[in-house]
Amino acid sequence: MQRFTDLSEIEWIKNGIAKATPETLGTVSRLIPPIFPAYVKVFHPIYEDLTVEDAQLSWQDHAKLADEFASAKPGDTLATILNNCTMVYGGPGPDAQLVPLRWRALCDALGMPYAPTLSVWSFTRRFAGGSWPKRLIGPDEGNLAPLERDALISILRRHTPPAHCFFHLWLLATEIMEDLVFRATLAEAAAFPDEVPDARLTPTHWFPEDRSWLVCSDYDLTFTLVGGSELLAQDLLDSQALECVRVYPNTRIDSRADIPDPL
Repeated sequence: MQRFTDLSEIEWIKNGIAKATPETLGTVSRLIPPIFPAYVKVFHPIYEDLTVEDAQLSWQDHAKLADEFASAKPGDTLATILNNCTMVYGGPGPDAQLVPLRWRALCDALGMPYAPTLSVWSFTRRFAGGSWPKRLIGPDEGNLAPLERDALISILRRHTPPAHCFFHLWLLATEIMEDLVFRATLAEAAAFPDEVPDARLTPTHWFPEDRSWLVCSDYDLTFTLVGGSELLAQDLLDSQALECVRVYPNTRIDSRADIPDPL
């Protein structure tokens, strides 16, 4: 794996994404250039923790019961702010028993449409007080779980010529707050982030030398976007390991994507 000090290899992405206009803000085209025949949204996994028996207990209720900030000194501004915030969801404890929960299944349980505009915020707005049930572990931001990452690599391999790929981590996806670019084999994508110095998340962008596809895992999104050929898109949509929906350059992916605009 070769690490670069310049960002010239990713200029085509910066120059190719749609310019910011009222029509393009918050859309796929602001993250992936609108040059590919097909686009797919890969949801990061949600889990159910079988050790949590109280289905009504929310993460916010749990935080209050734990009284995490009770020992804070009077006048501790940070503790006061944190104590007044809503806990949306958290990560699994050491004794958690996790089983995957499909986004579609959660939509069905909540009576919600399963649509390309679906996001983690769609669920958050459905839960009382904006806090998820403690039984649910929400999806990671900017990071593909190993199972989904490896499944994606396997599918991409069938659509990638025998050449190297480039991996870009935006500064907020690194430990050193600097953009990083690497040249490596597609298989080496599995090394991110744990085995790559200064990497904190899944690469923000990855693509082959011929630029026939582009993967984008934005640091604050709970899904990954892929642009490429129609055959690649269909392979992703047919995958049993990945949960995907087809999107388009003008599909909104921001926090209010599924909220109708006022007339």
